[in-house]
Amino acid sequence: MTPEMDSNTLSTEMLRRFAPLRDLSDSQLGQLASEVEIEQAPIGKLLIKQGSQEEYSFFLLEGHIRLRAVDGKISDVRHGDPASTNPIAQLLPRRYDVISVSSVRYIRVTYSQMDAVKASSSDKERLAGYEVSGEPESEATEFENQLSFQFLQDLDSDSLELPSLPEVAMRIGKAIEDESSDAASIAELIQNDPVITAKLIKASNSAMYGRRTEVETCAGAVIRLGTDVTHKLVLSFAMRDLFSSDSSLLQQRMQELWKHSTHVAALCYVLARHDKRFNPELAMLIGLLHDIGIVAVLNYAKSFPMEARQPEIIDQACKRLRAQTGSLILRKWGFPTEFIVAALESENWHRDNSVAPDYCDLVIIAQLHSFVGTSKAFSAPAINEVPAHTRLALGELTPRLSLKILDEAKEQVGHALSLLNI
Repeated sequence: MTPEMDSNTLSTEMLRRFAPLRDLSDSQLGQLASEVEIEQAPIGKLLIKQGSQEEYSFFLLEGHIRLRAVDGKISDVRHGDPASTNPIAQLLPRRYDVISVSSVRYIRVTYSQMDAVKASSSDKERLAGYEVSGEPESEATEFENQLSFQFLQDLDSDSLELPSLPEVAMRIGKAIEDESSDAASIAELIQNDPVITAKLIKASNSAMYGRRTEVETCAGAVIRLGTDVTHKLVLSFAMRDLFSSDSSLLQQRMQELWKHSTHVAALCYVLARHDKRFNPELAMLIGLLHDIGIVAVLNYAKSFPMEARQPEIIDQACKRLRAQTGSLILRKWGFPTEFIVAALESENWHRDNSVAPDYCDLVIIAQLHSFVGTSKAFSAPAINEVPAHTRLALGELTPRLSLKILDEAKEQVGHALSLLNI
């Protein structure tokens, strides 16, 4: 148990761990901390009853809980799990019985307490899914709330259609896990997809991996790259098709998302090459997929009427839903914890979970660096103000407050960006 957990006093830092509260101001968090009490329960306590209509958000501070759905489906949440940063069984009426598997500590933030925080704020922005303006909701806000509510309802009931991992990526992953597979057999599988085959050969001859002798076959590319790099590149190439929509309006948003994701991925790759603790191709793939949840939100928005597809509505829905949805997609695909954590926490700029750096730190820094010189820089902290900068030991900044090591590696970033857009 951490010293912080030893205390029965709720602090603003404890509240900031939870995704819906992270963007609240210090004064708002302080007000909430003074009004909310830490509760405790022993093993076997029913914490939330299925069907309950009580209006509060439940946040797990410490311990292990179990969620049991009406169909008997069980899922466990422990303090420290990525899922524990979100409210537990949030939809009303409650869809789960929630039972303590160990002794637990938790808080319940009532809707009236949140209303008090709203009323005390002069900030007119909606923060982490809560409307904090004292003014009546606009029609756009009502549409966004409707979209988000229906999306979360479908997500909670497992009726939401999430993107599927591309088949070629699944096949290659299974082949690489099979120790009997060699370069020829892996290449044979890749060759079932001519587009990815061409991209892989081109990648093996690129400035990042090329040698004097040009590779002309898929098997030669696999040999040059190695199975691990081959797998991650195939995954990266296969993801391109997911960032698309048959709606012309939403397709533009998909293209913007792909541009942002590939830029962050390229920066992650170069950052990882400067730090031997990281795998560059893994860093690139994690950067590419950190916003994969937005793909599902944009696809879902197709079912809404045109008047509900206003840019501000889509932006707020993406902001509210991206993290939880992205983590679920990556879990569904069987991706490692590093991907899930990055999806959940890469926009928590002041995340300070550990002394050791991780891939989420790379994504945070890459995003902030991508904002330099854009309007997004005004609403985000400077790179040297976030804990990830200290943990990664990234050196000095330029006068523009960008990372000197990345500015000096613009050619490498360009090569990585070109690779993702072959």
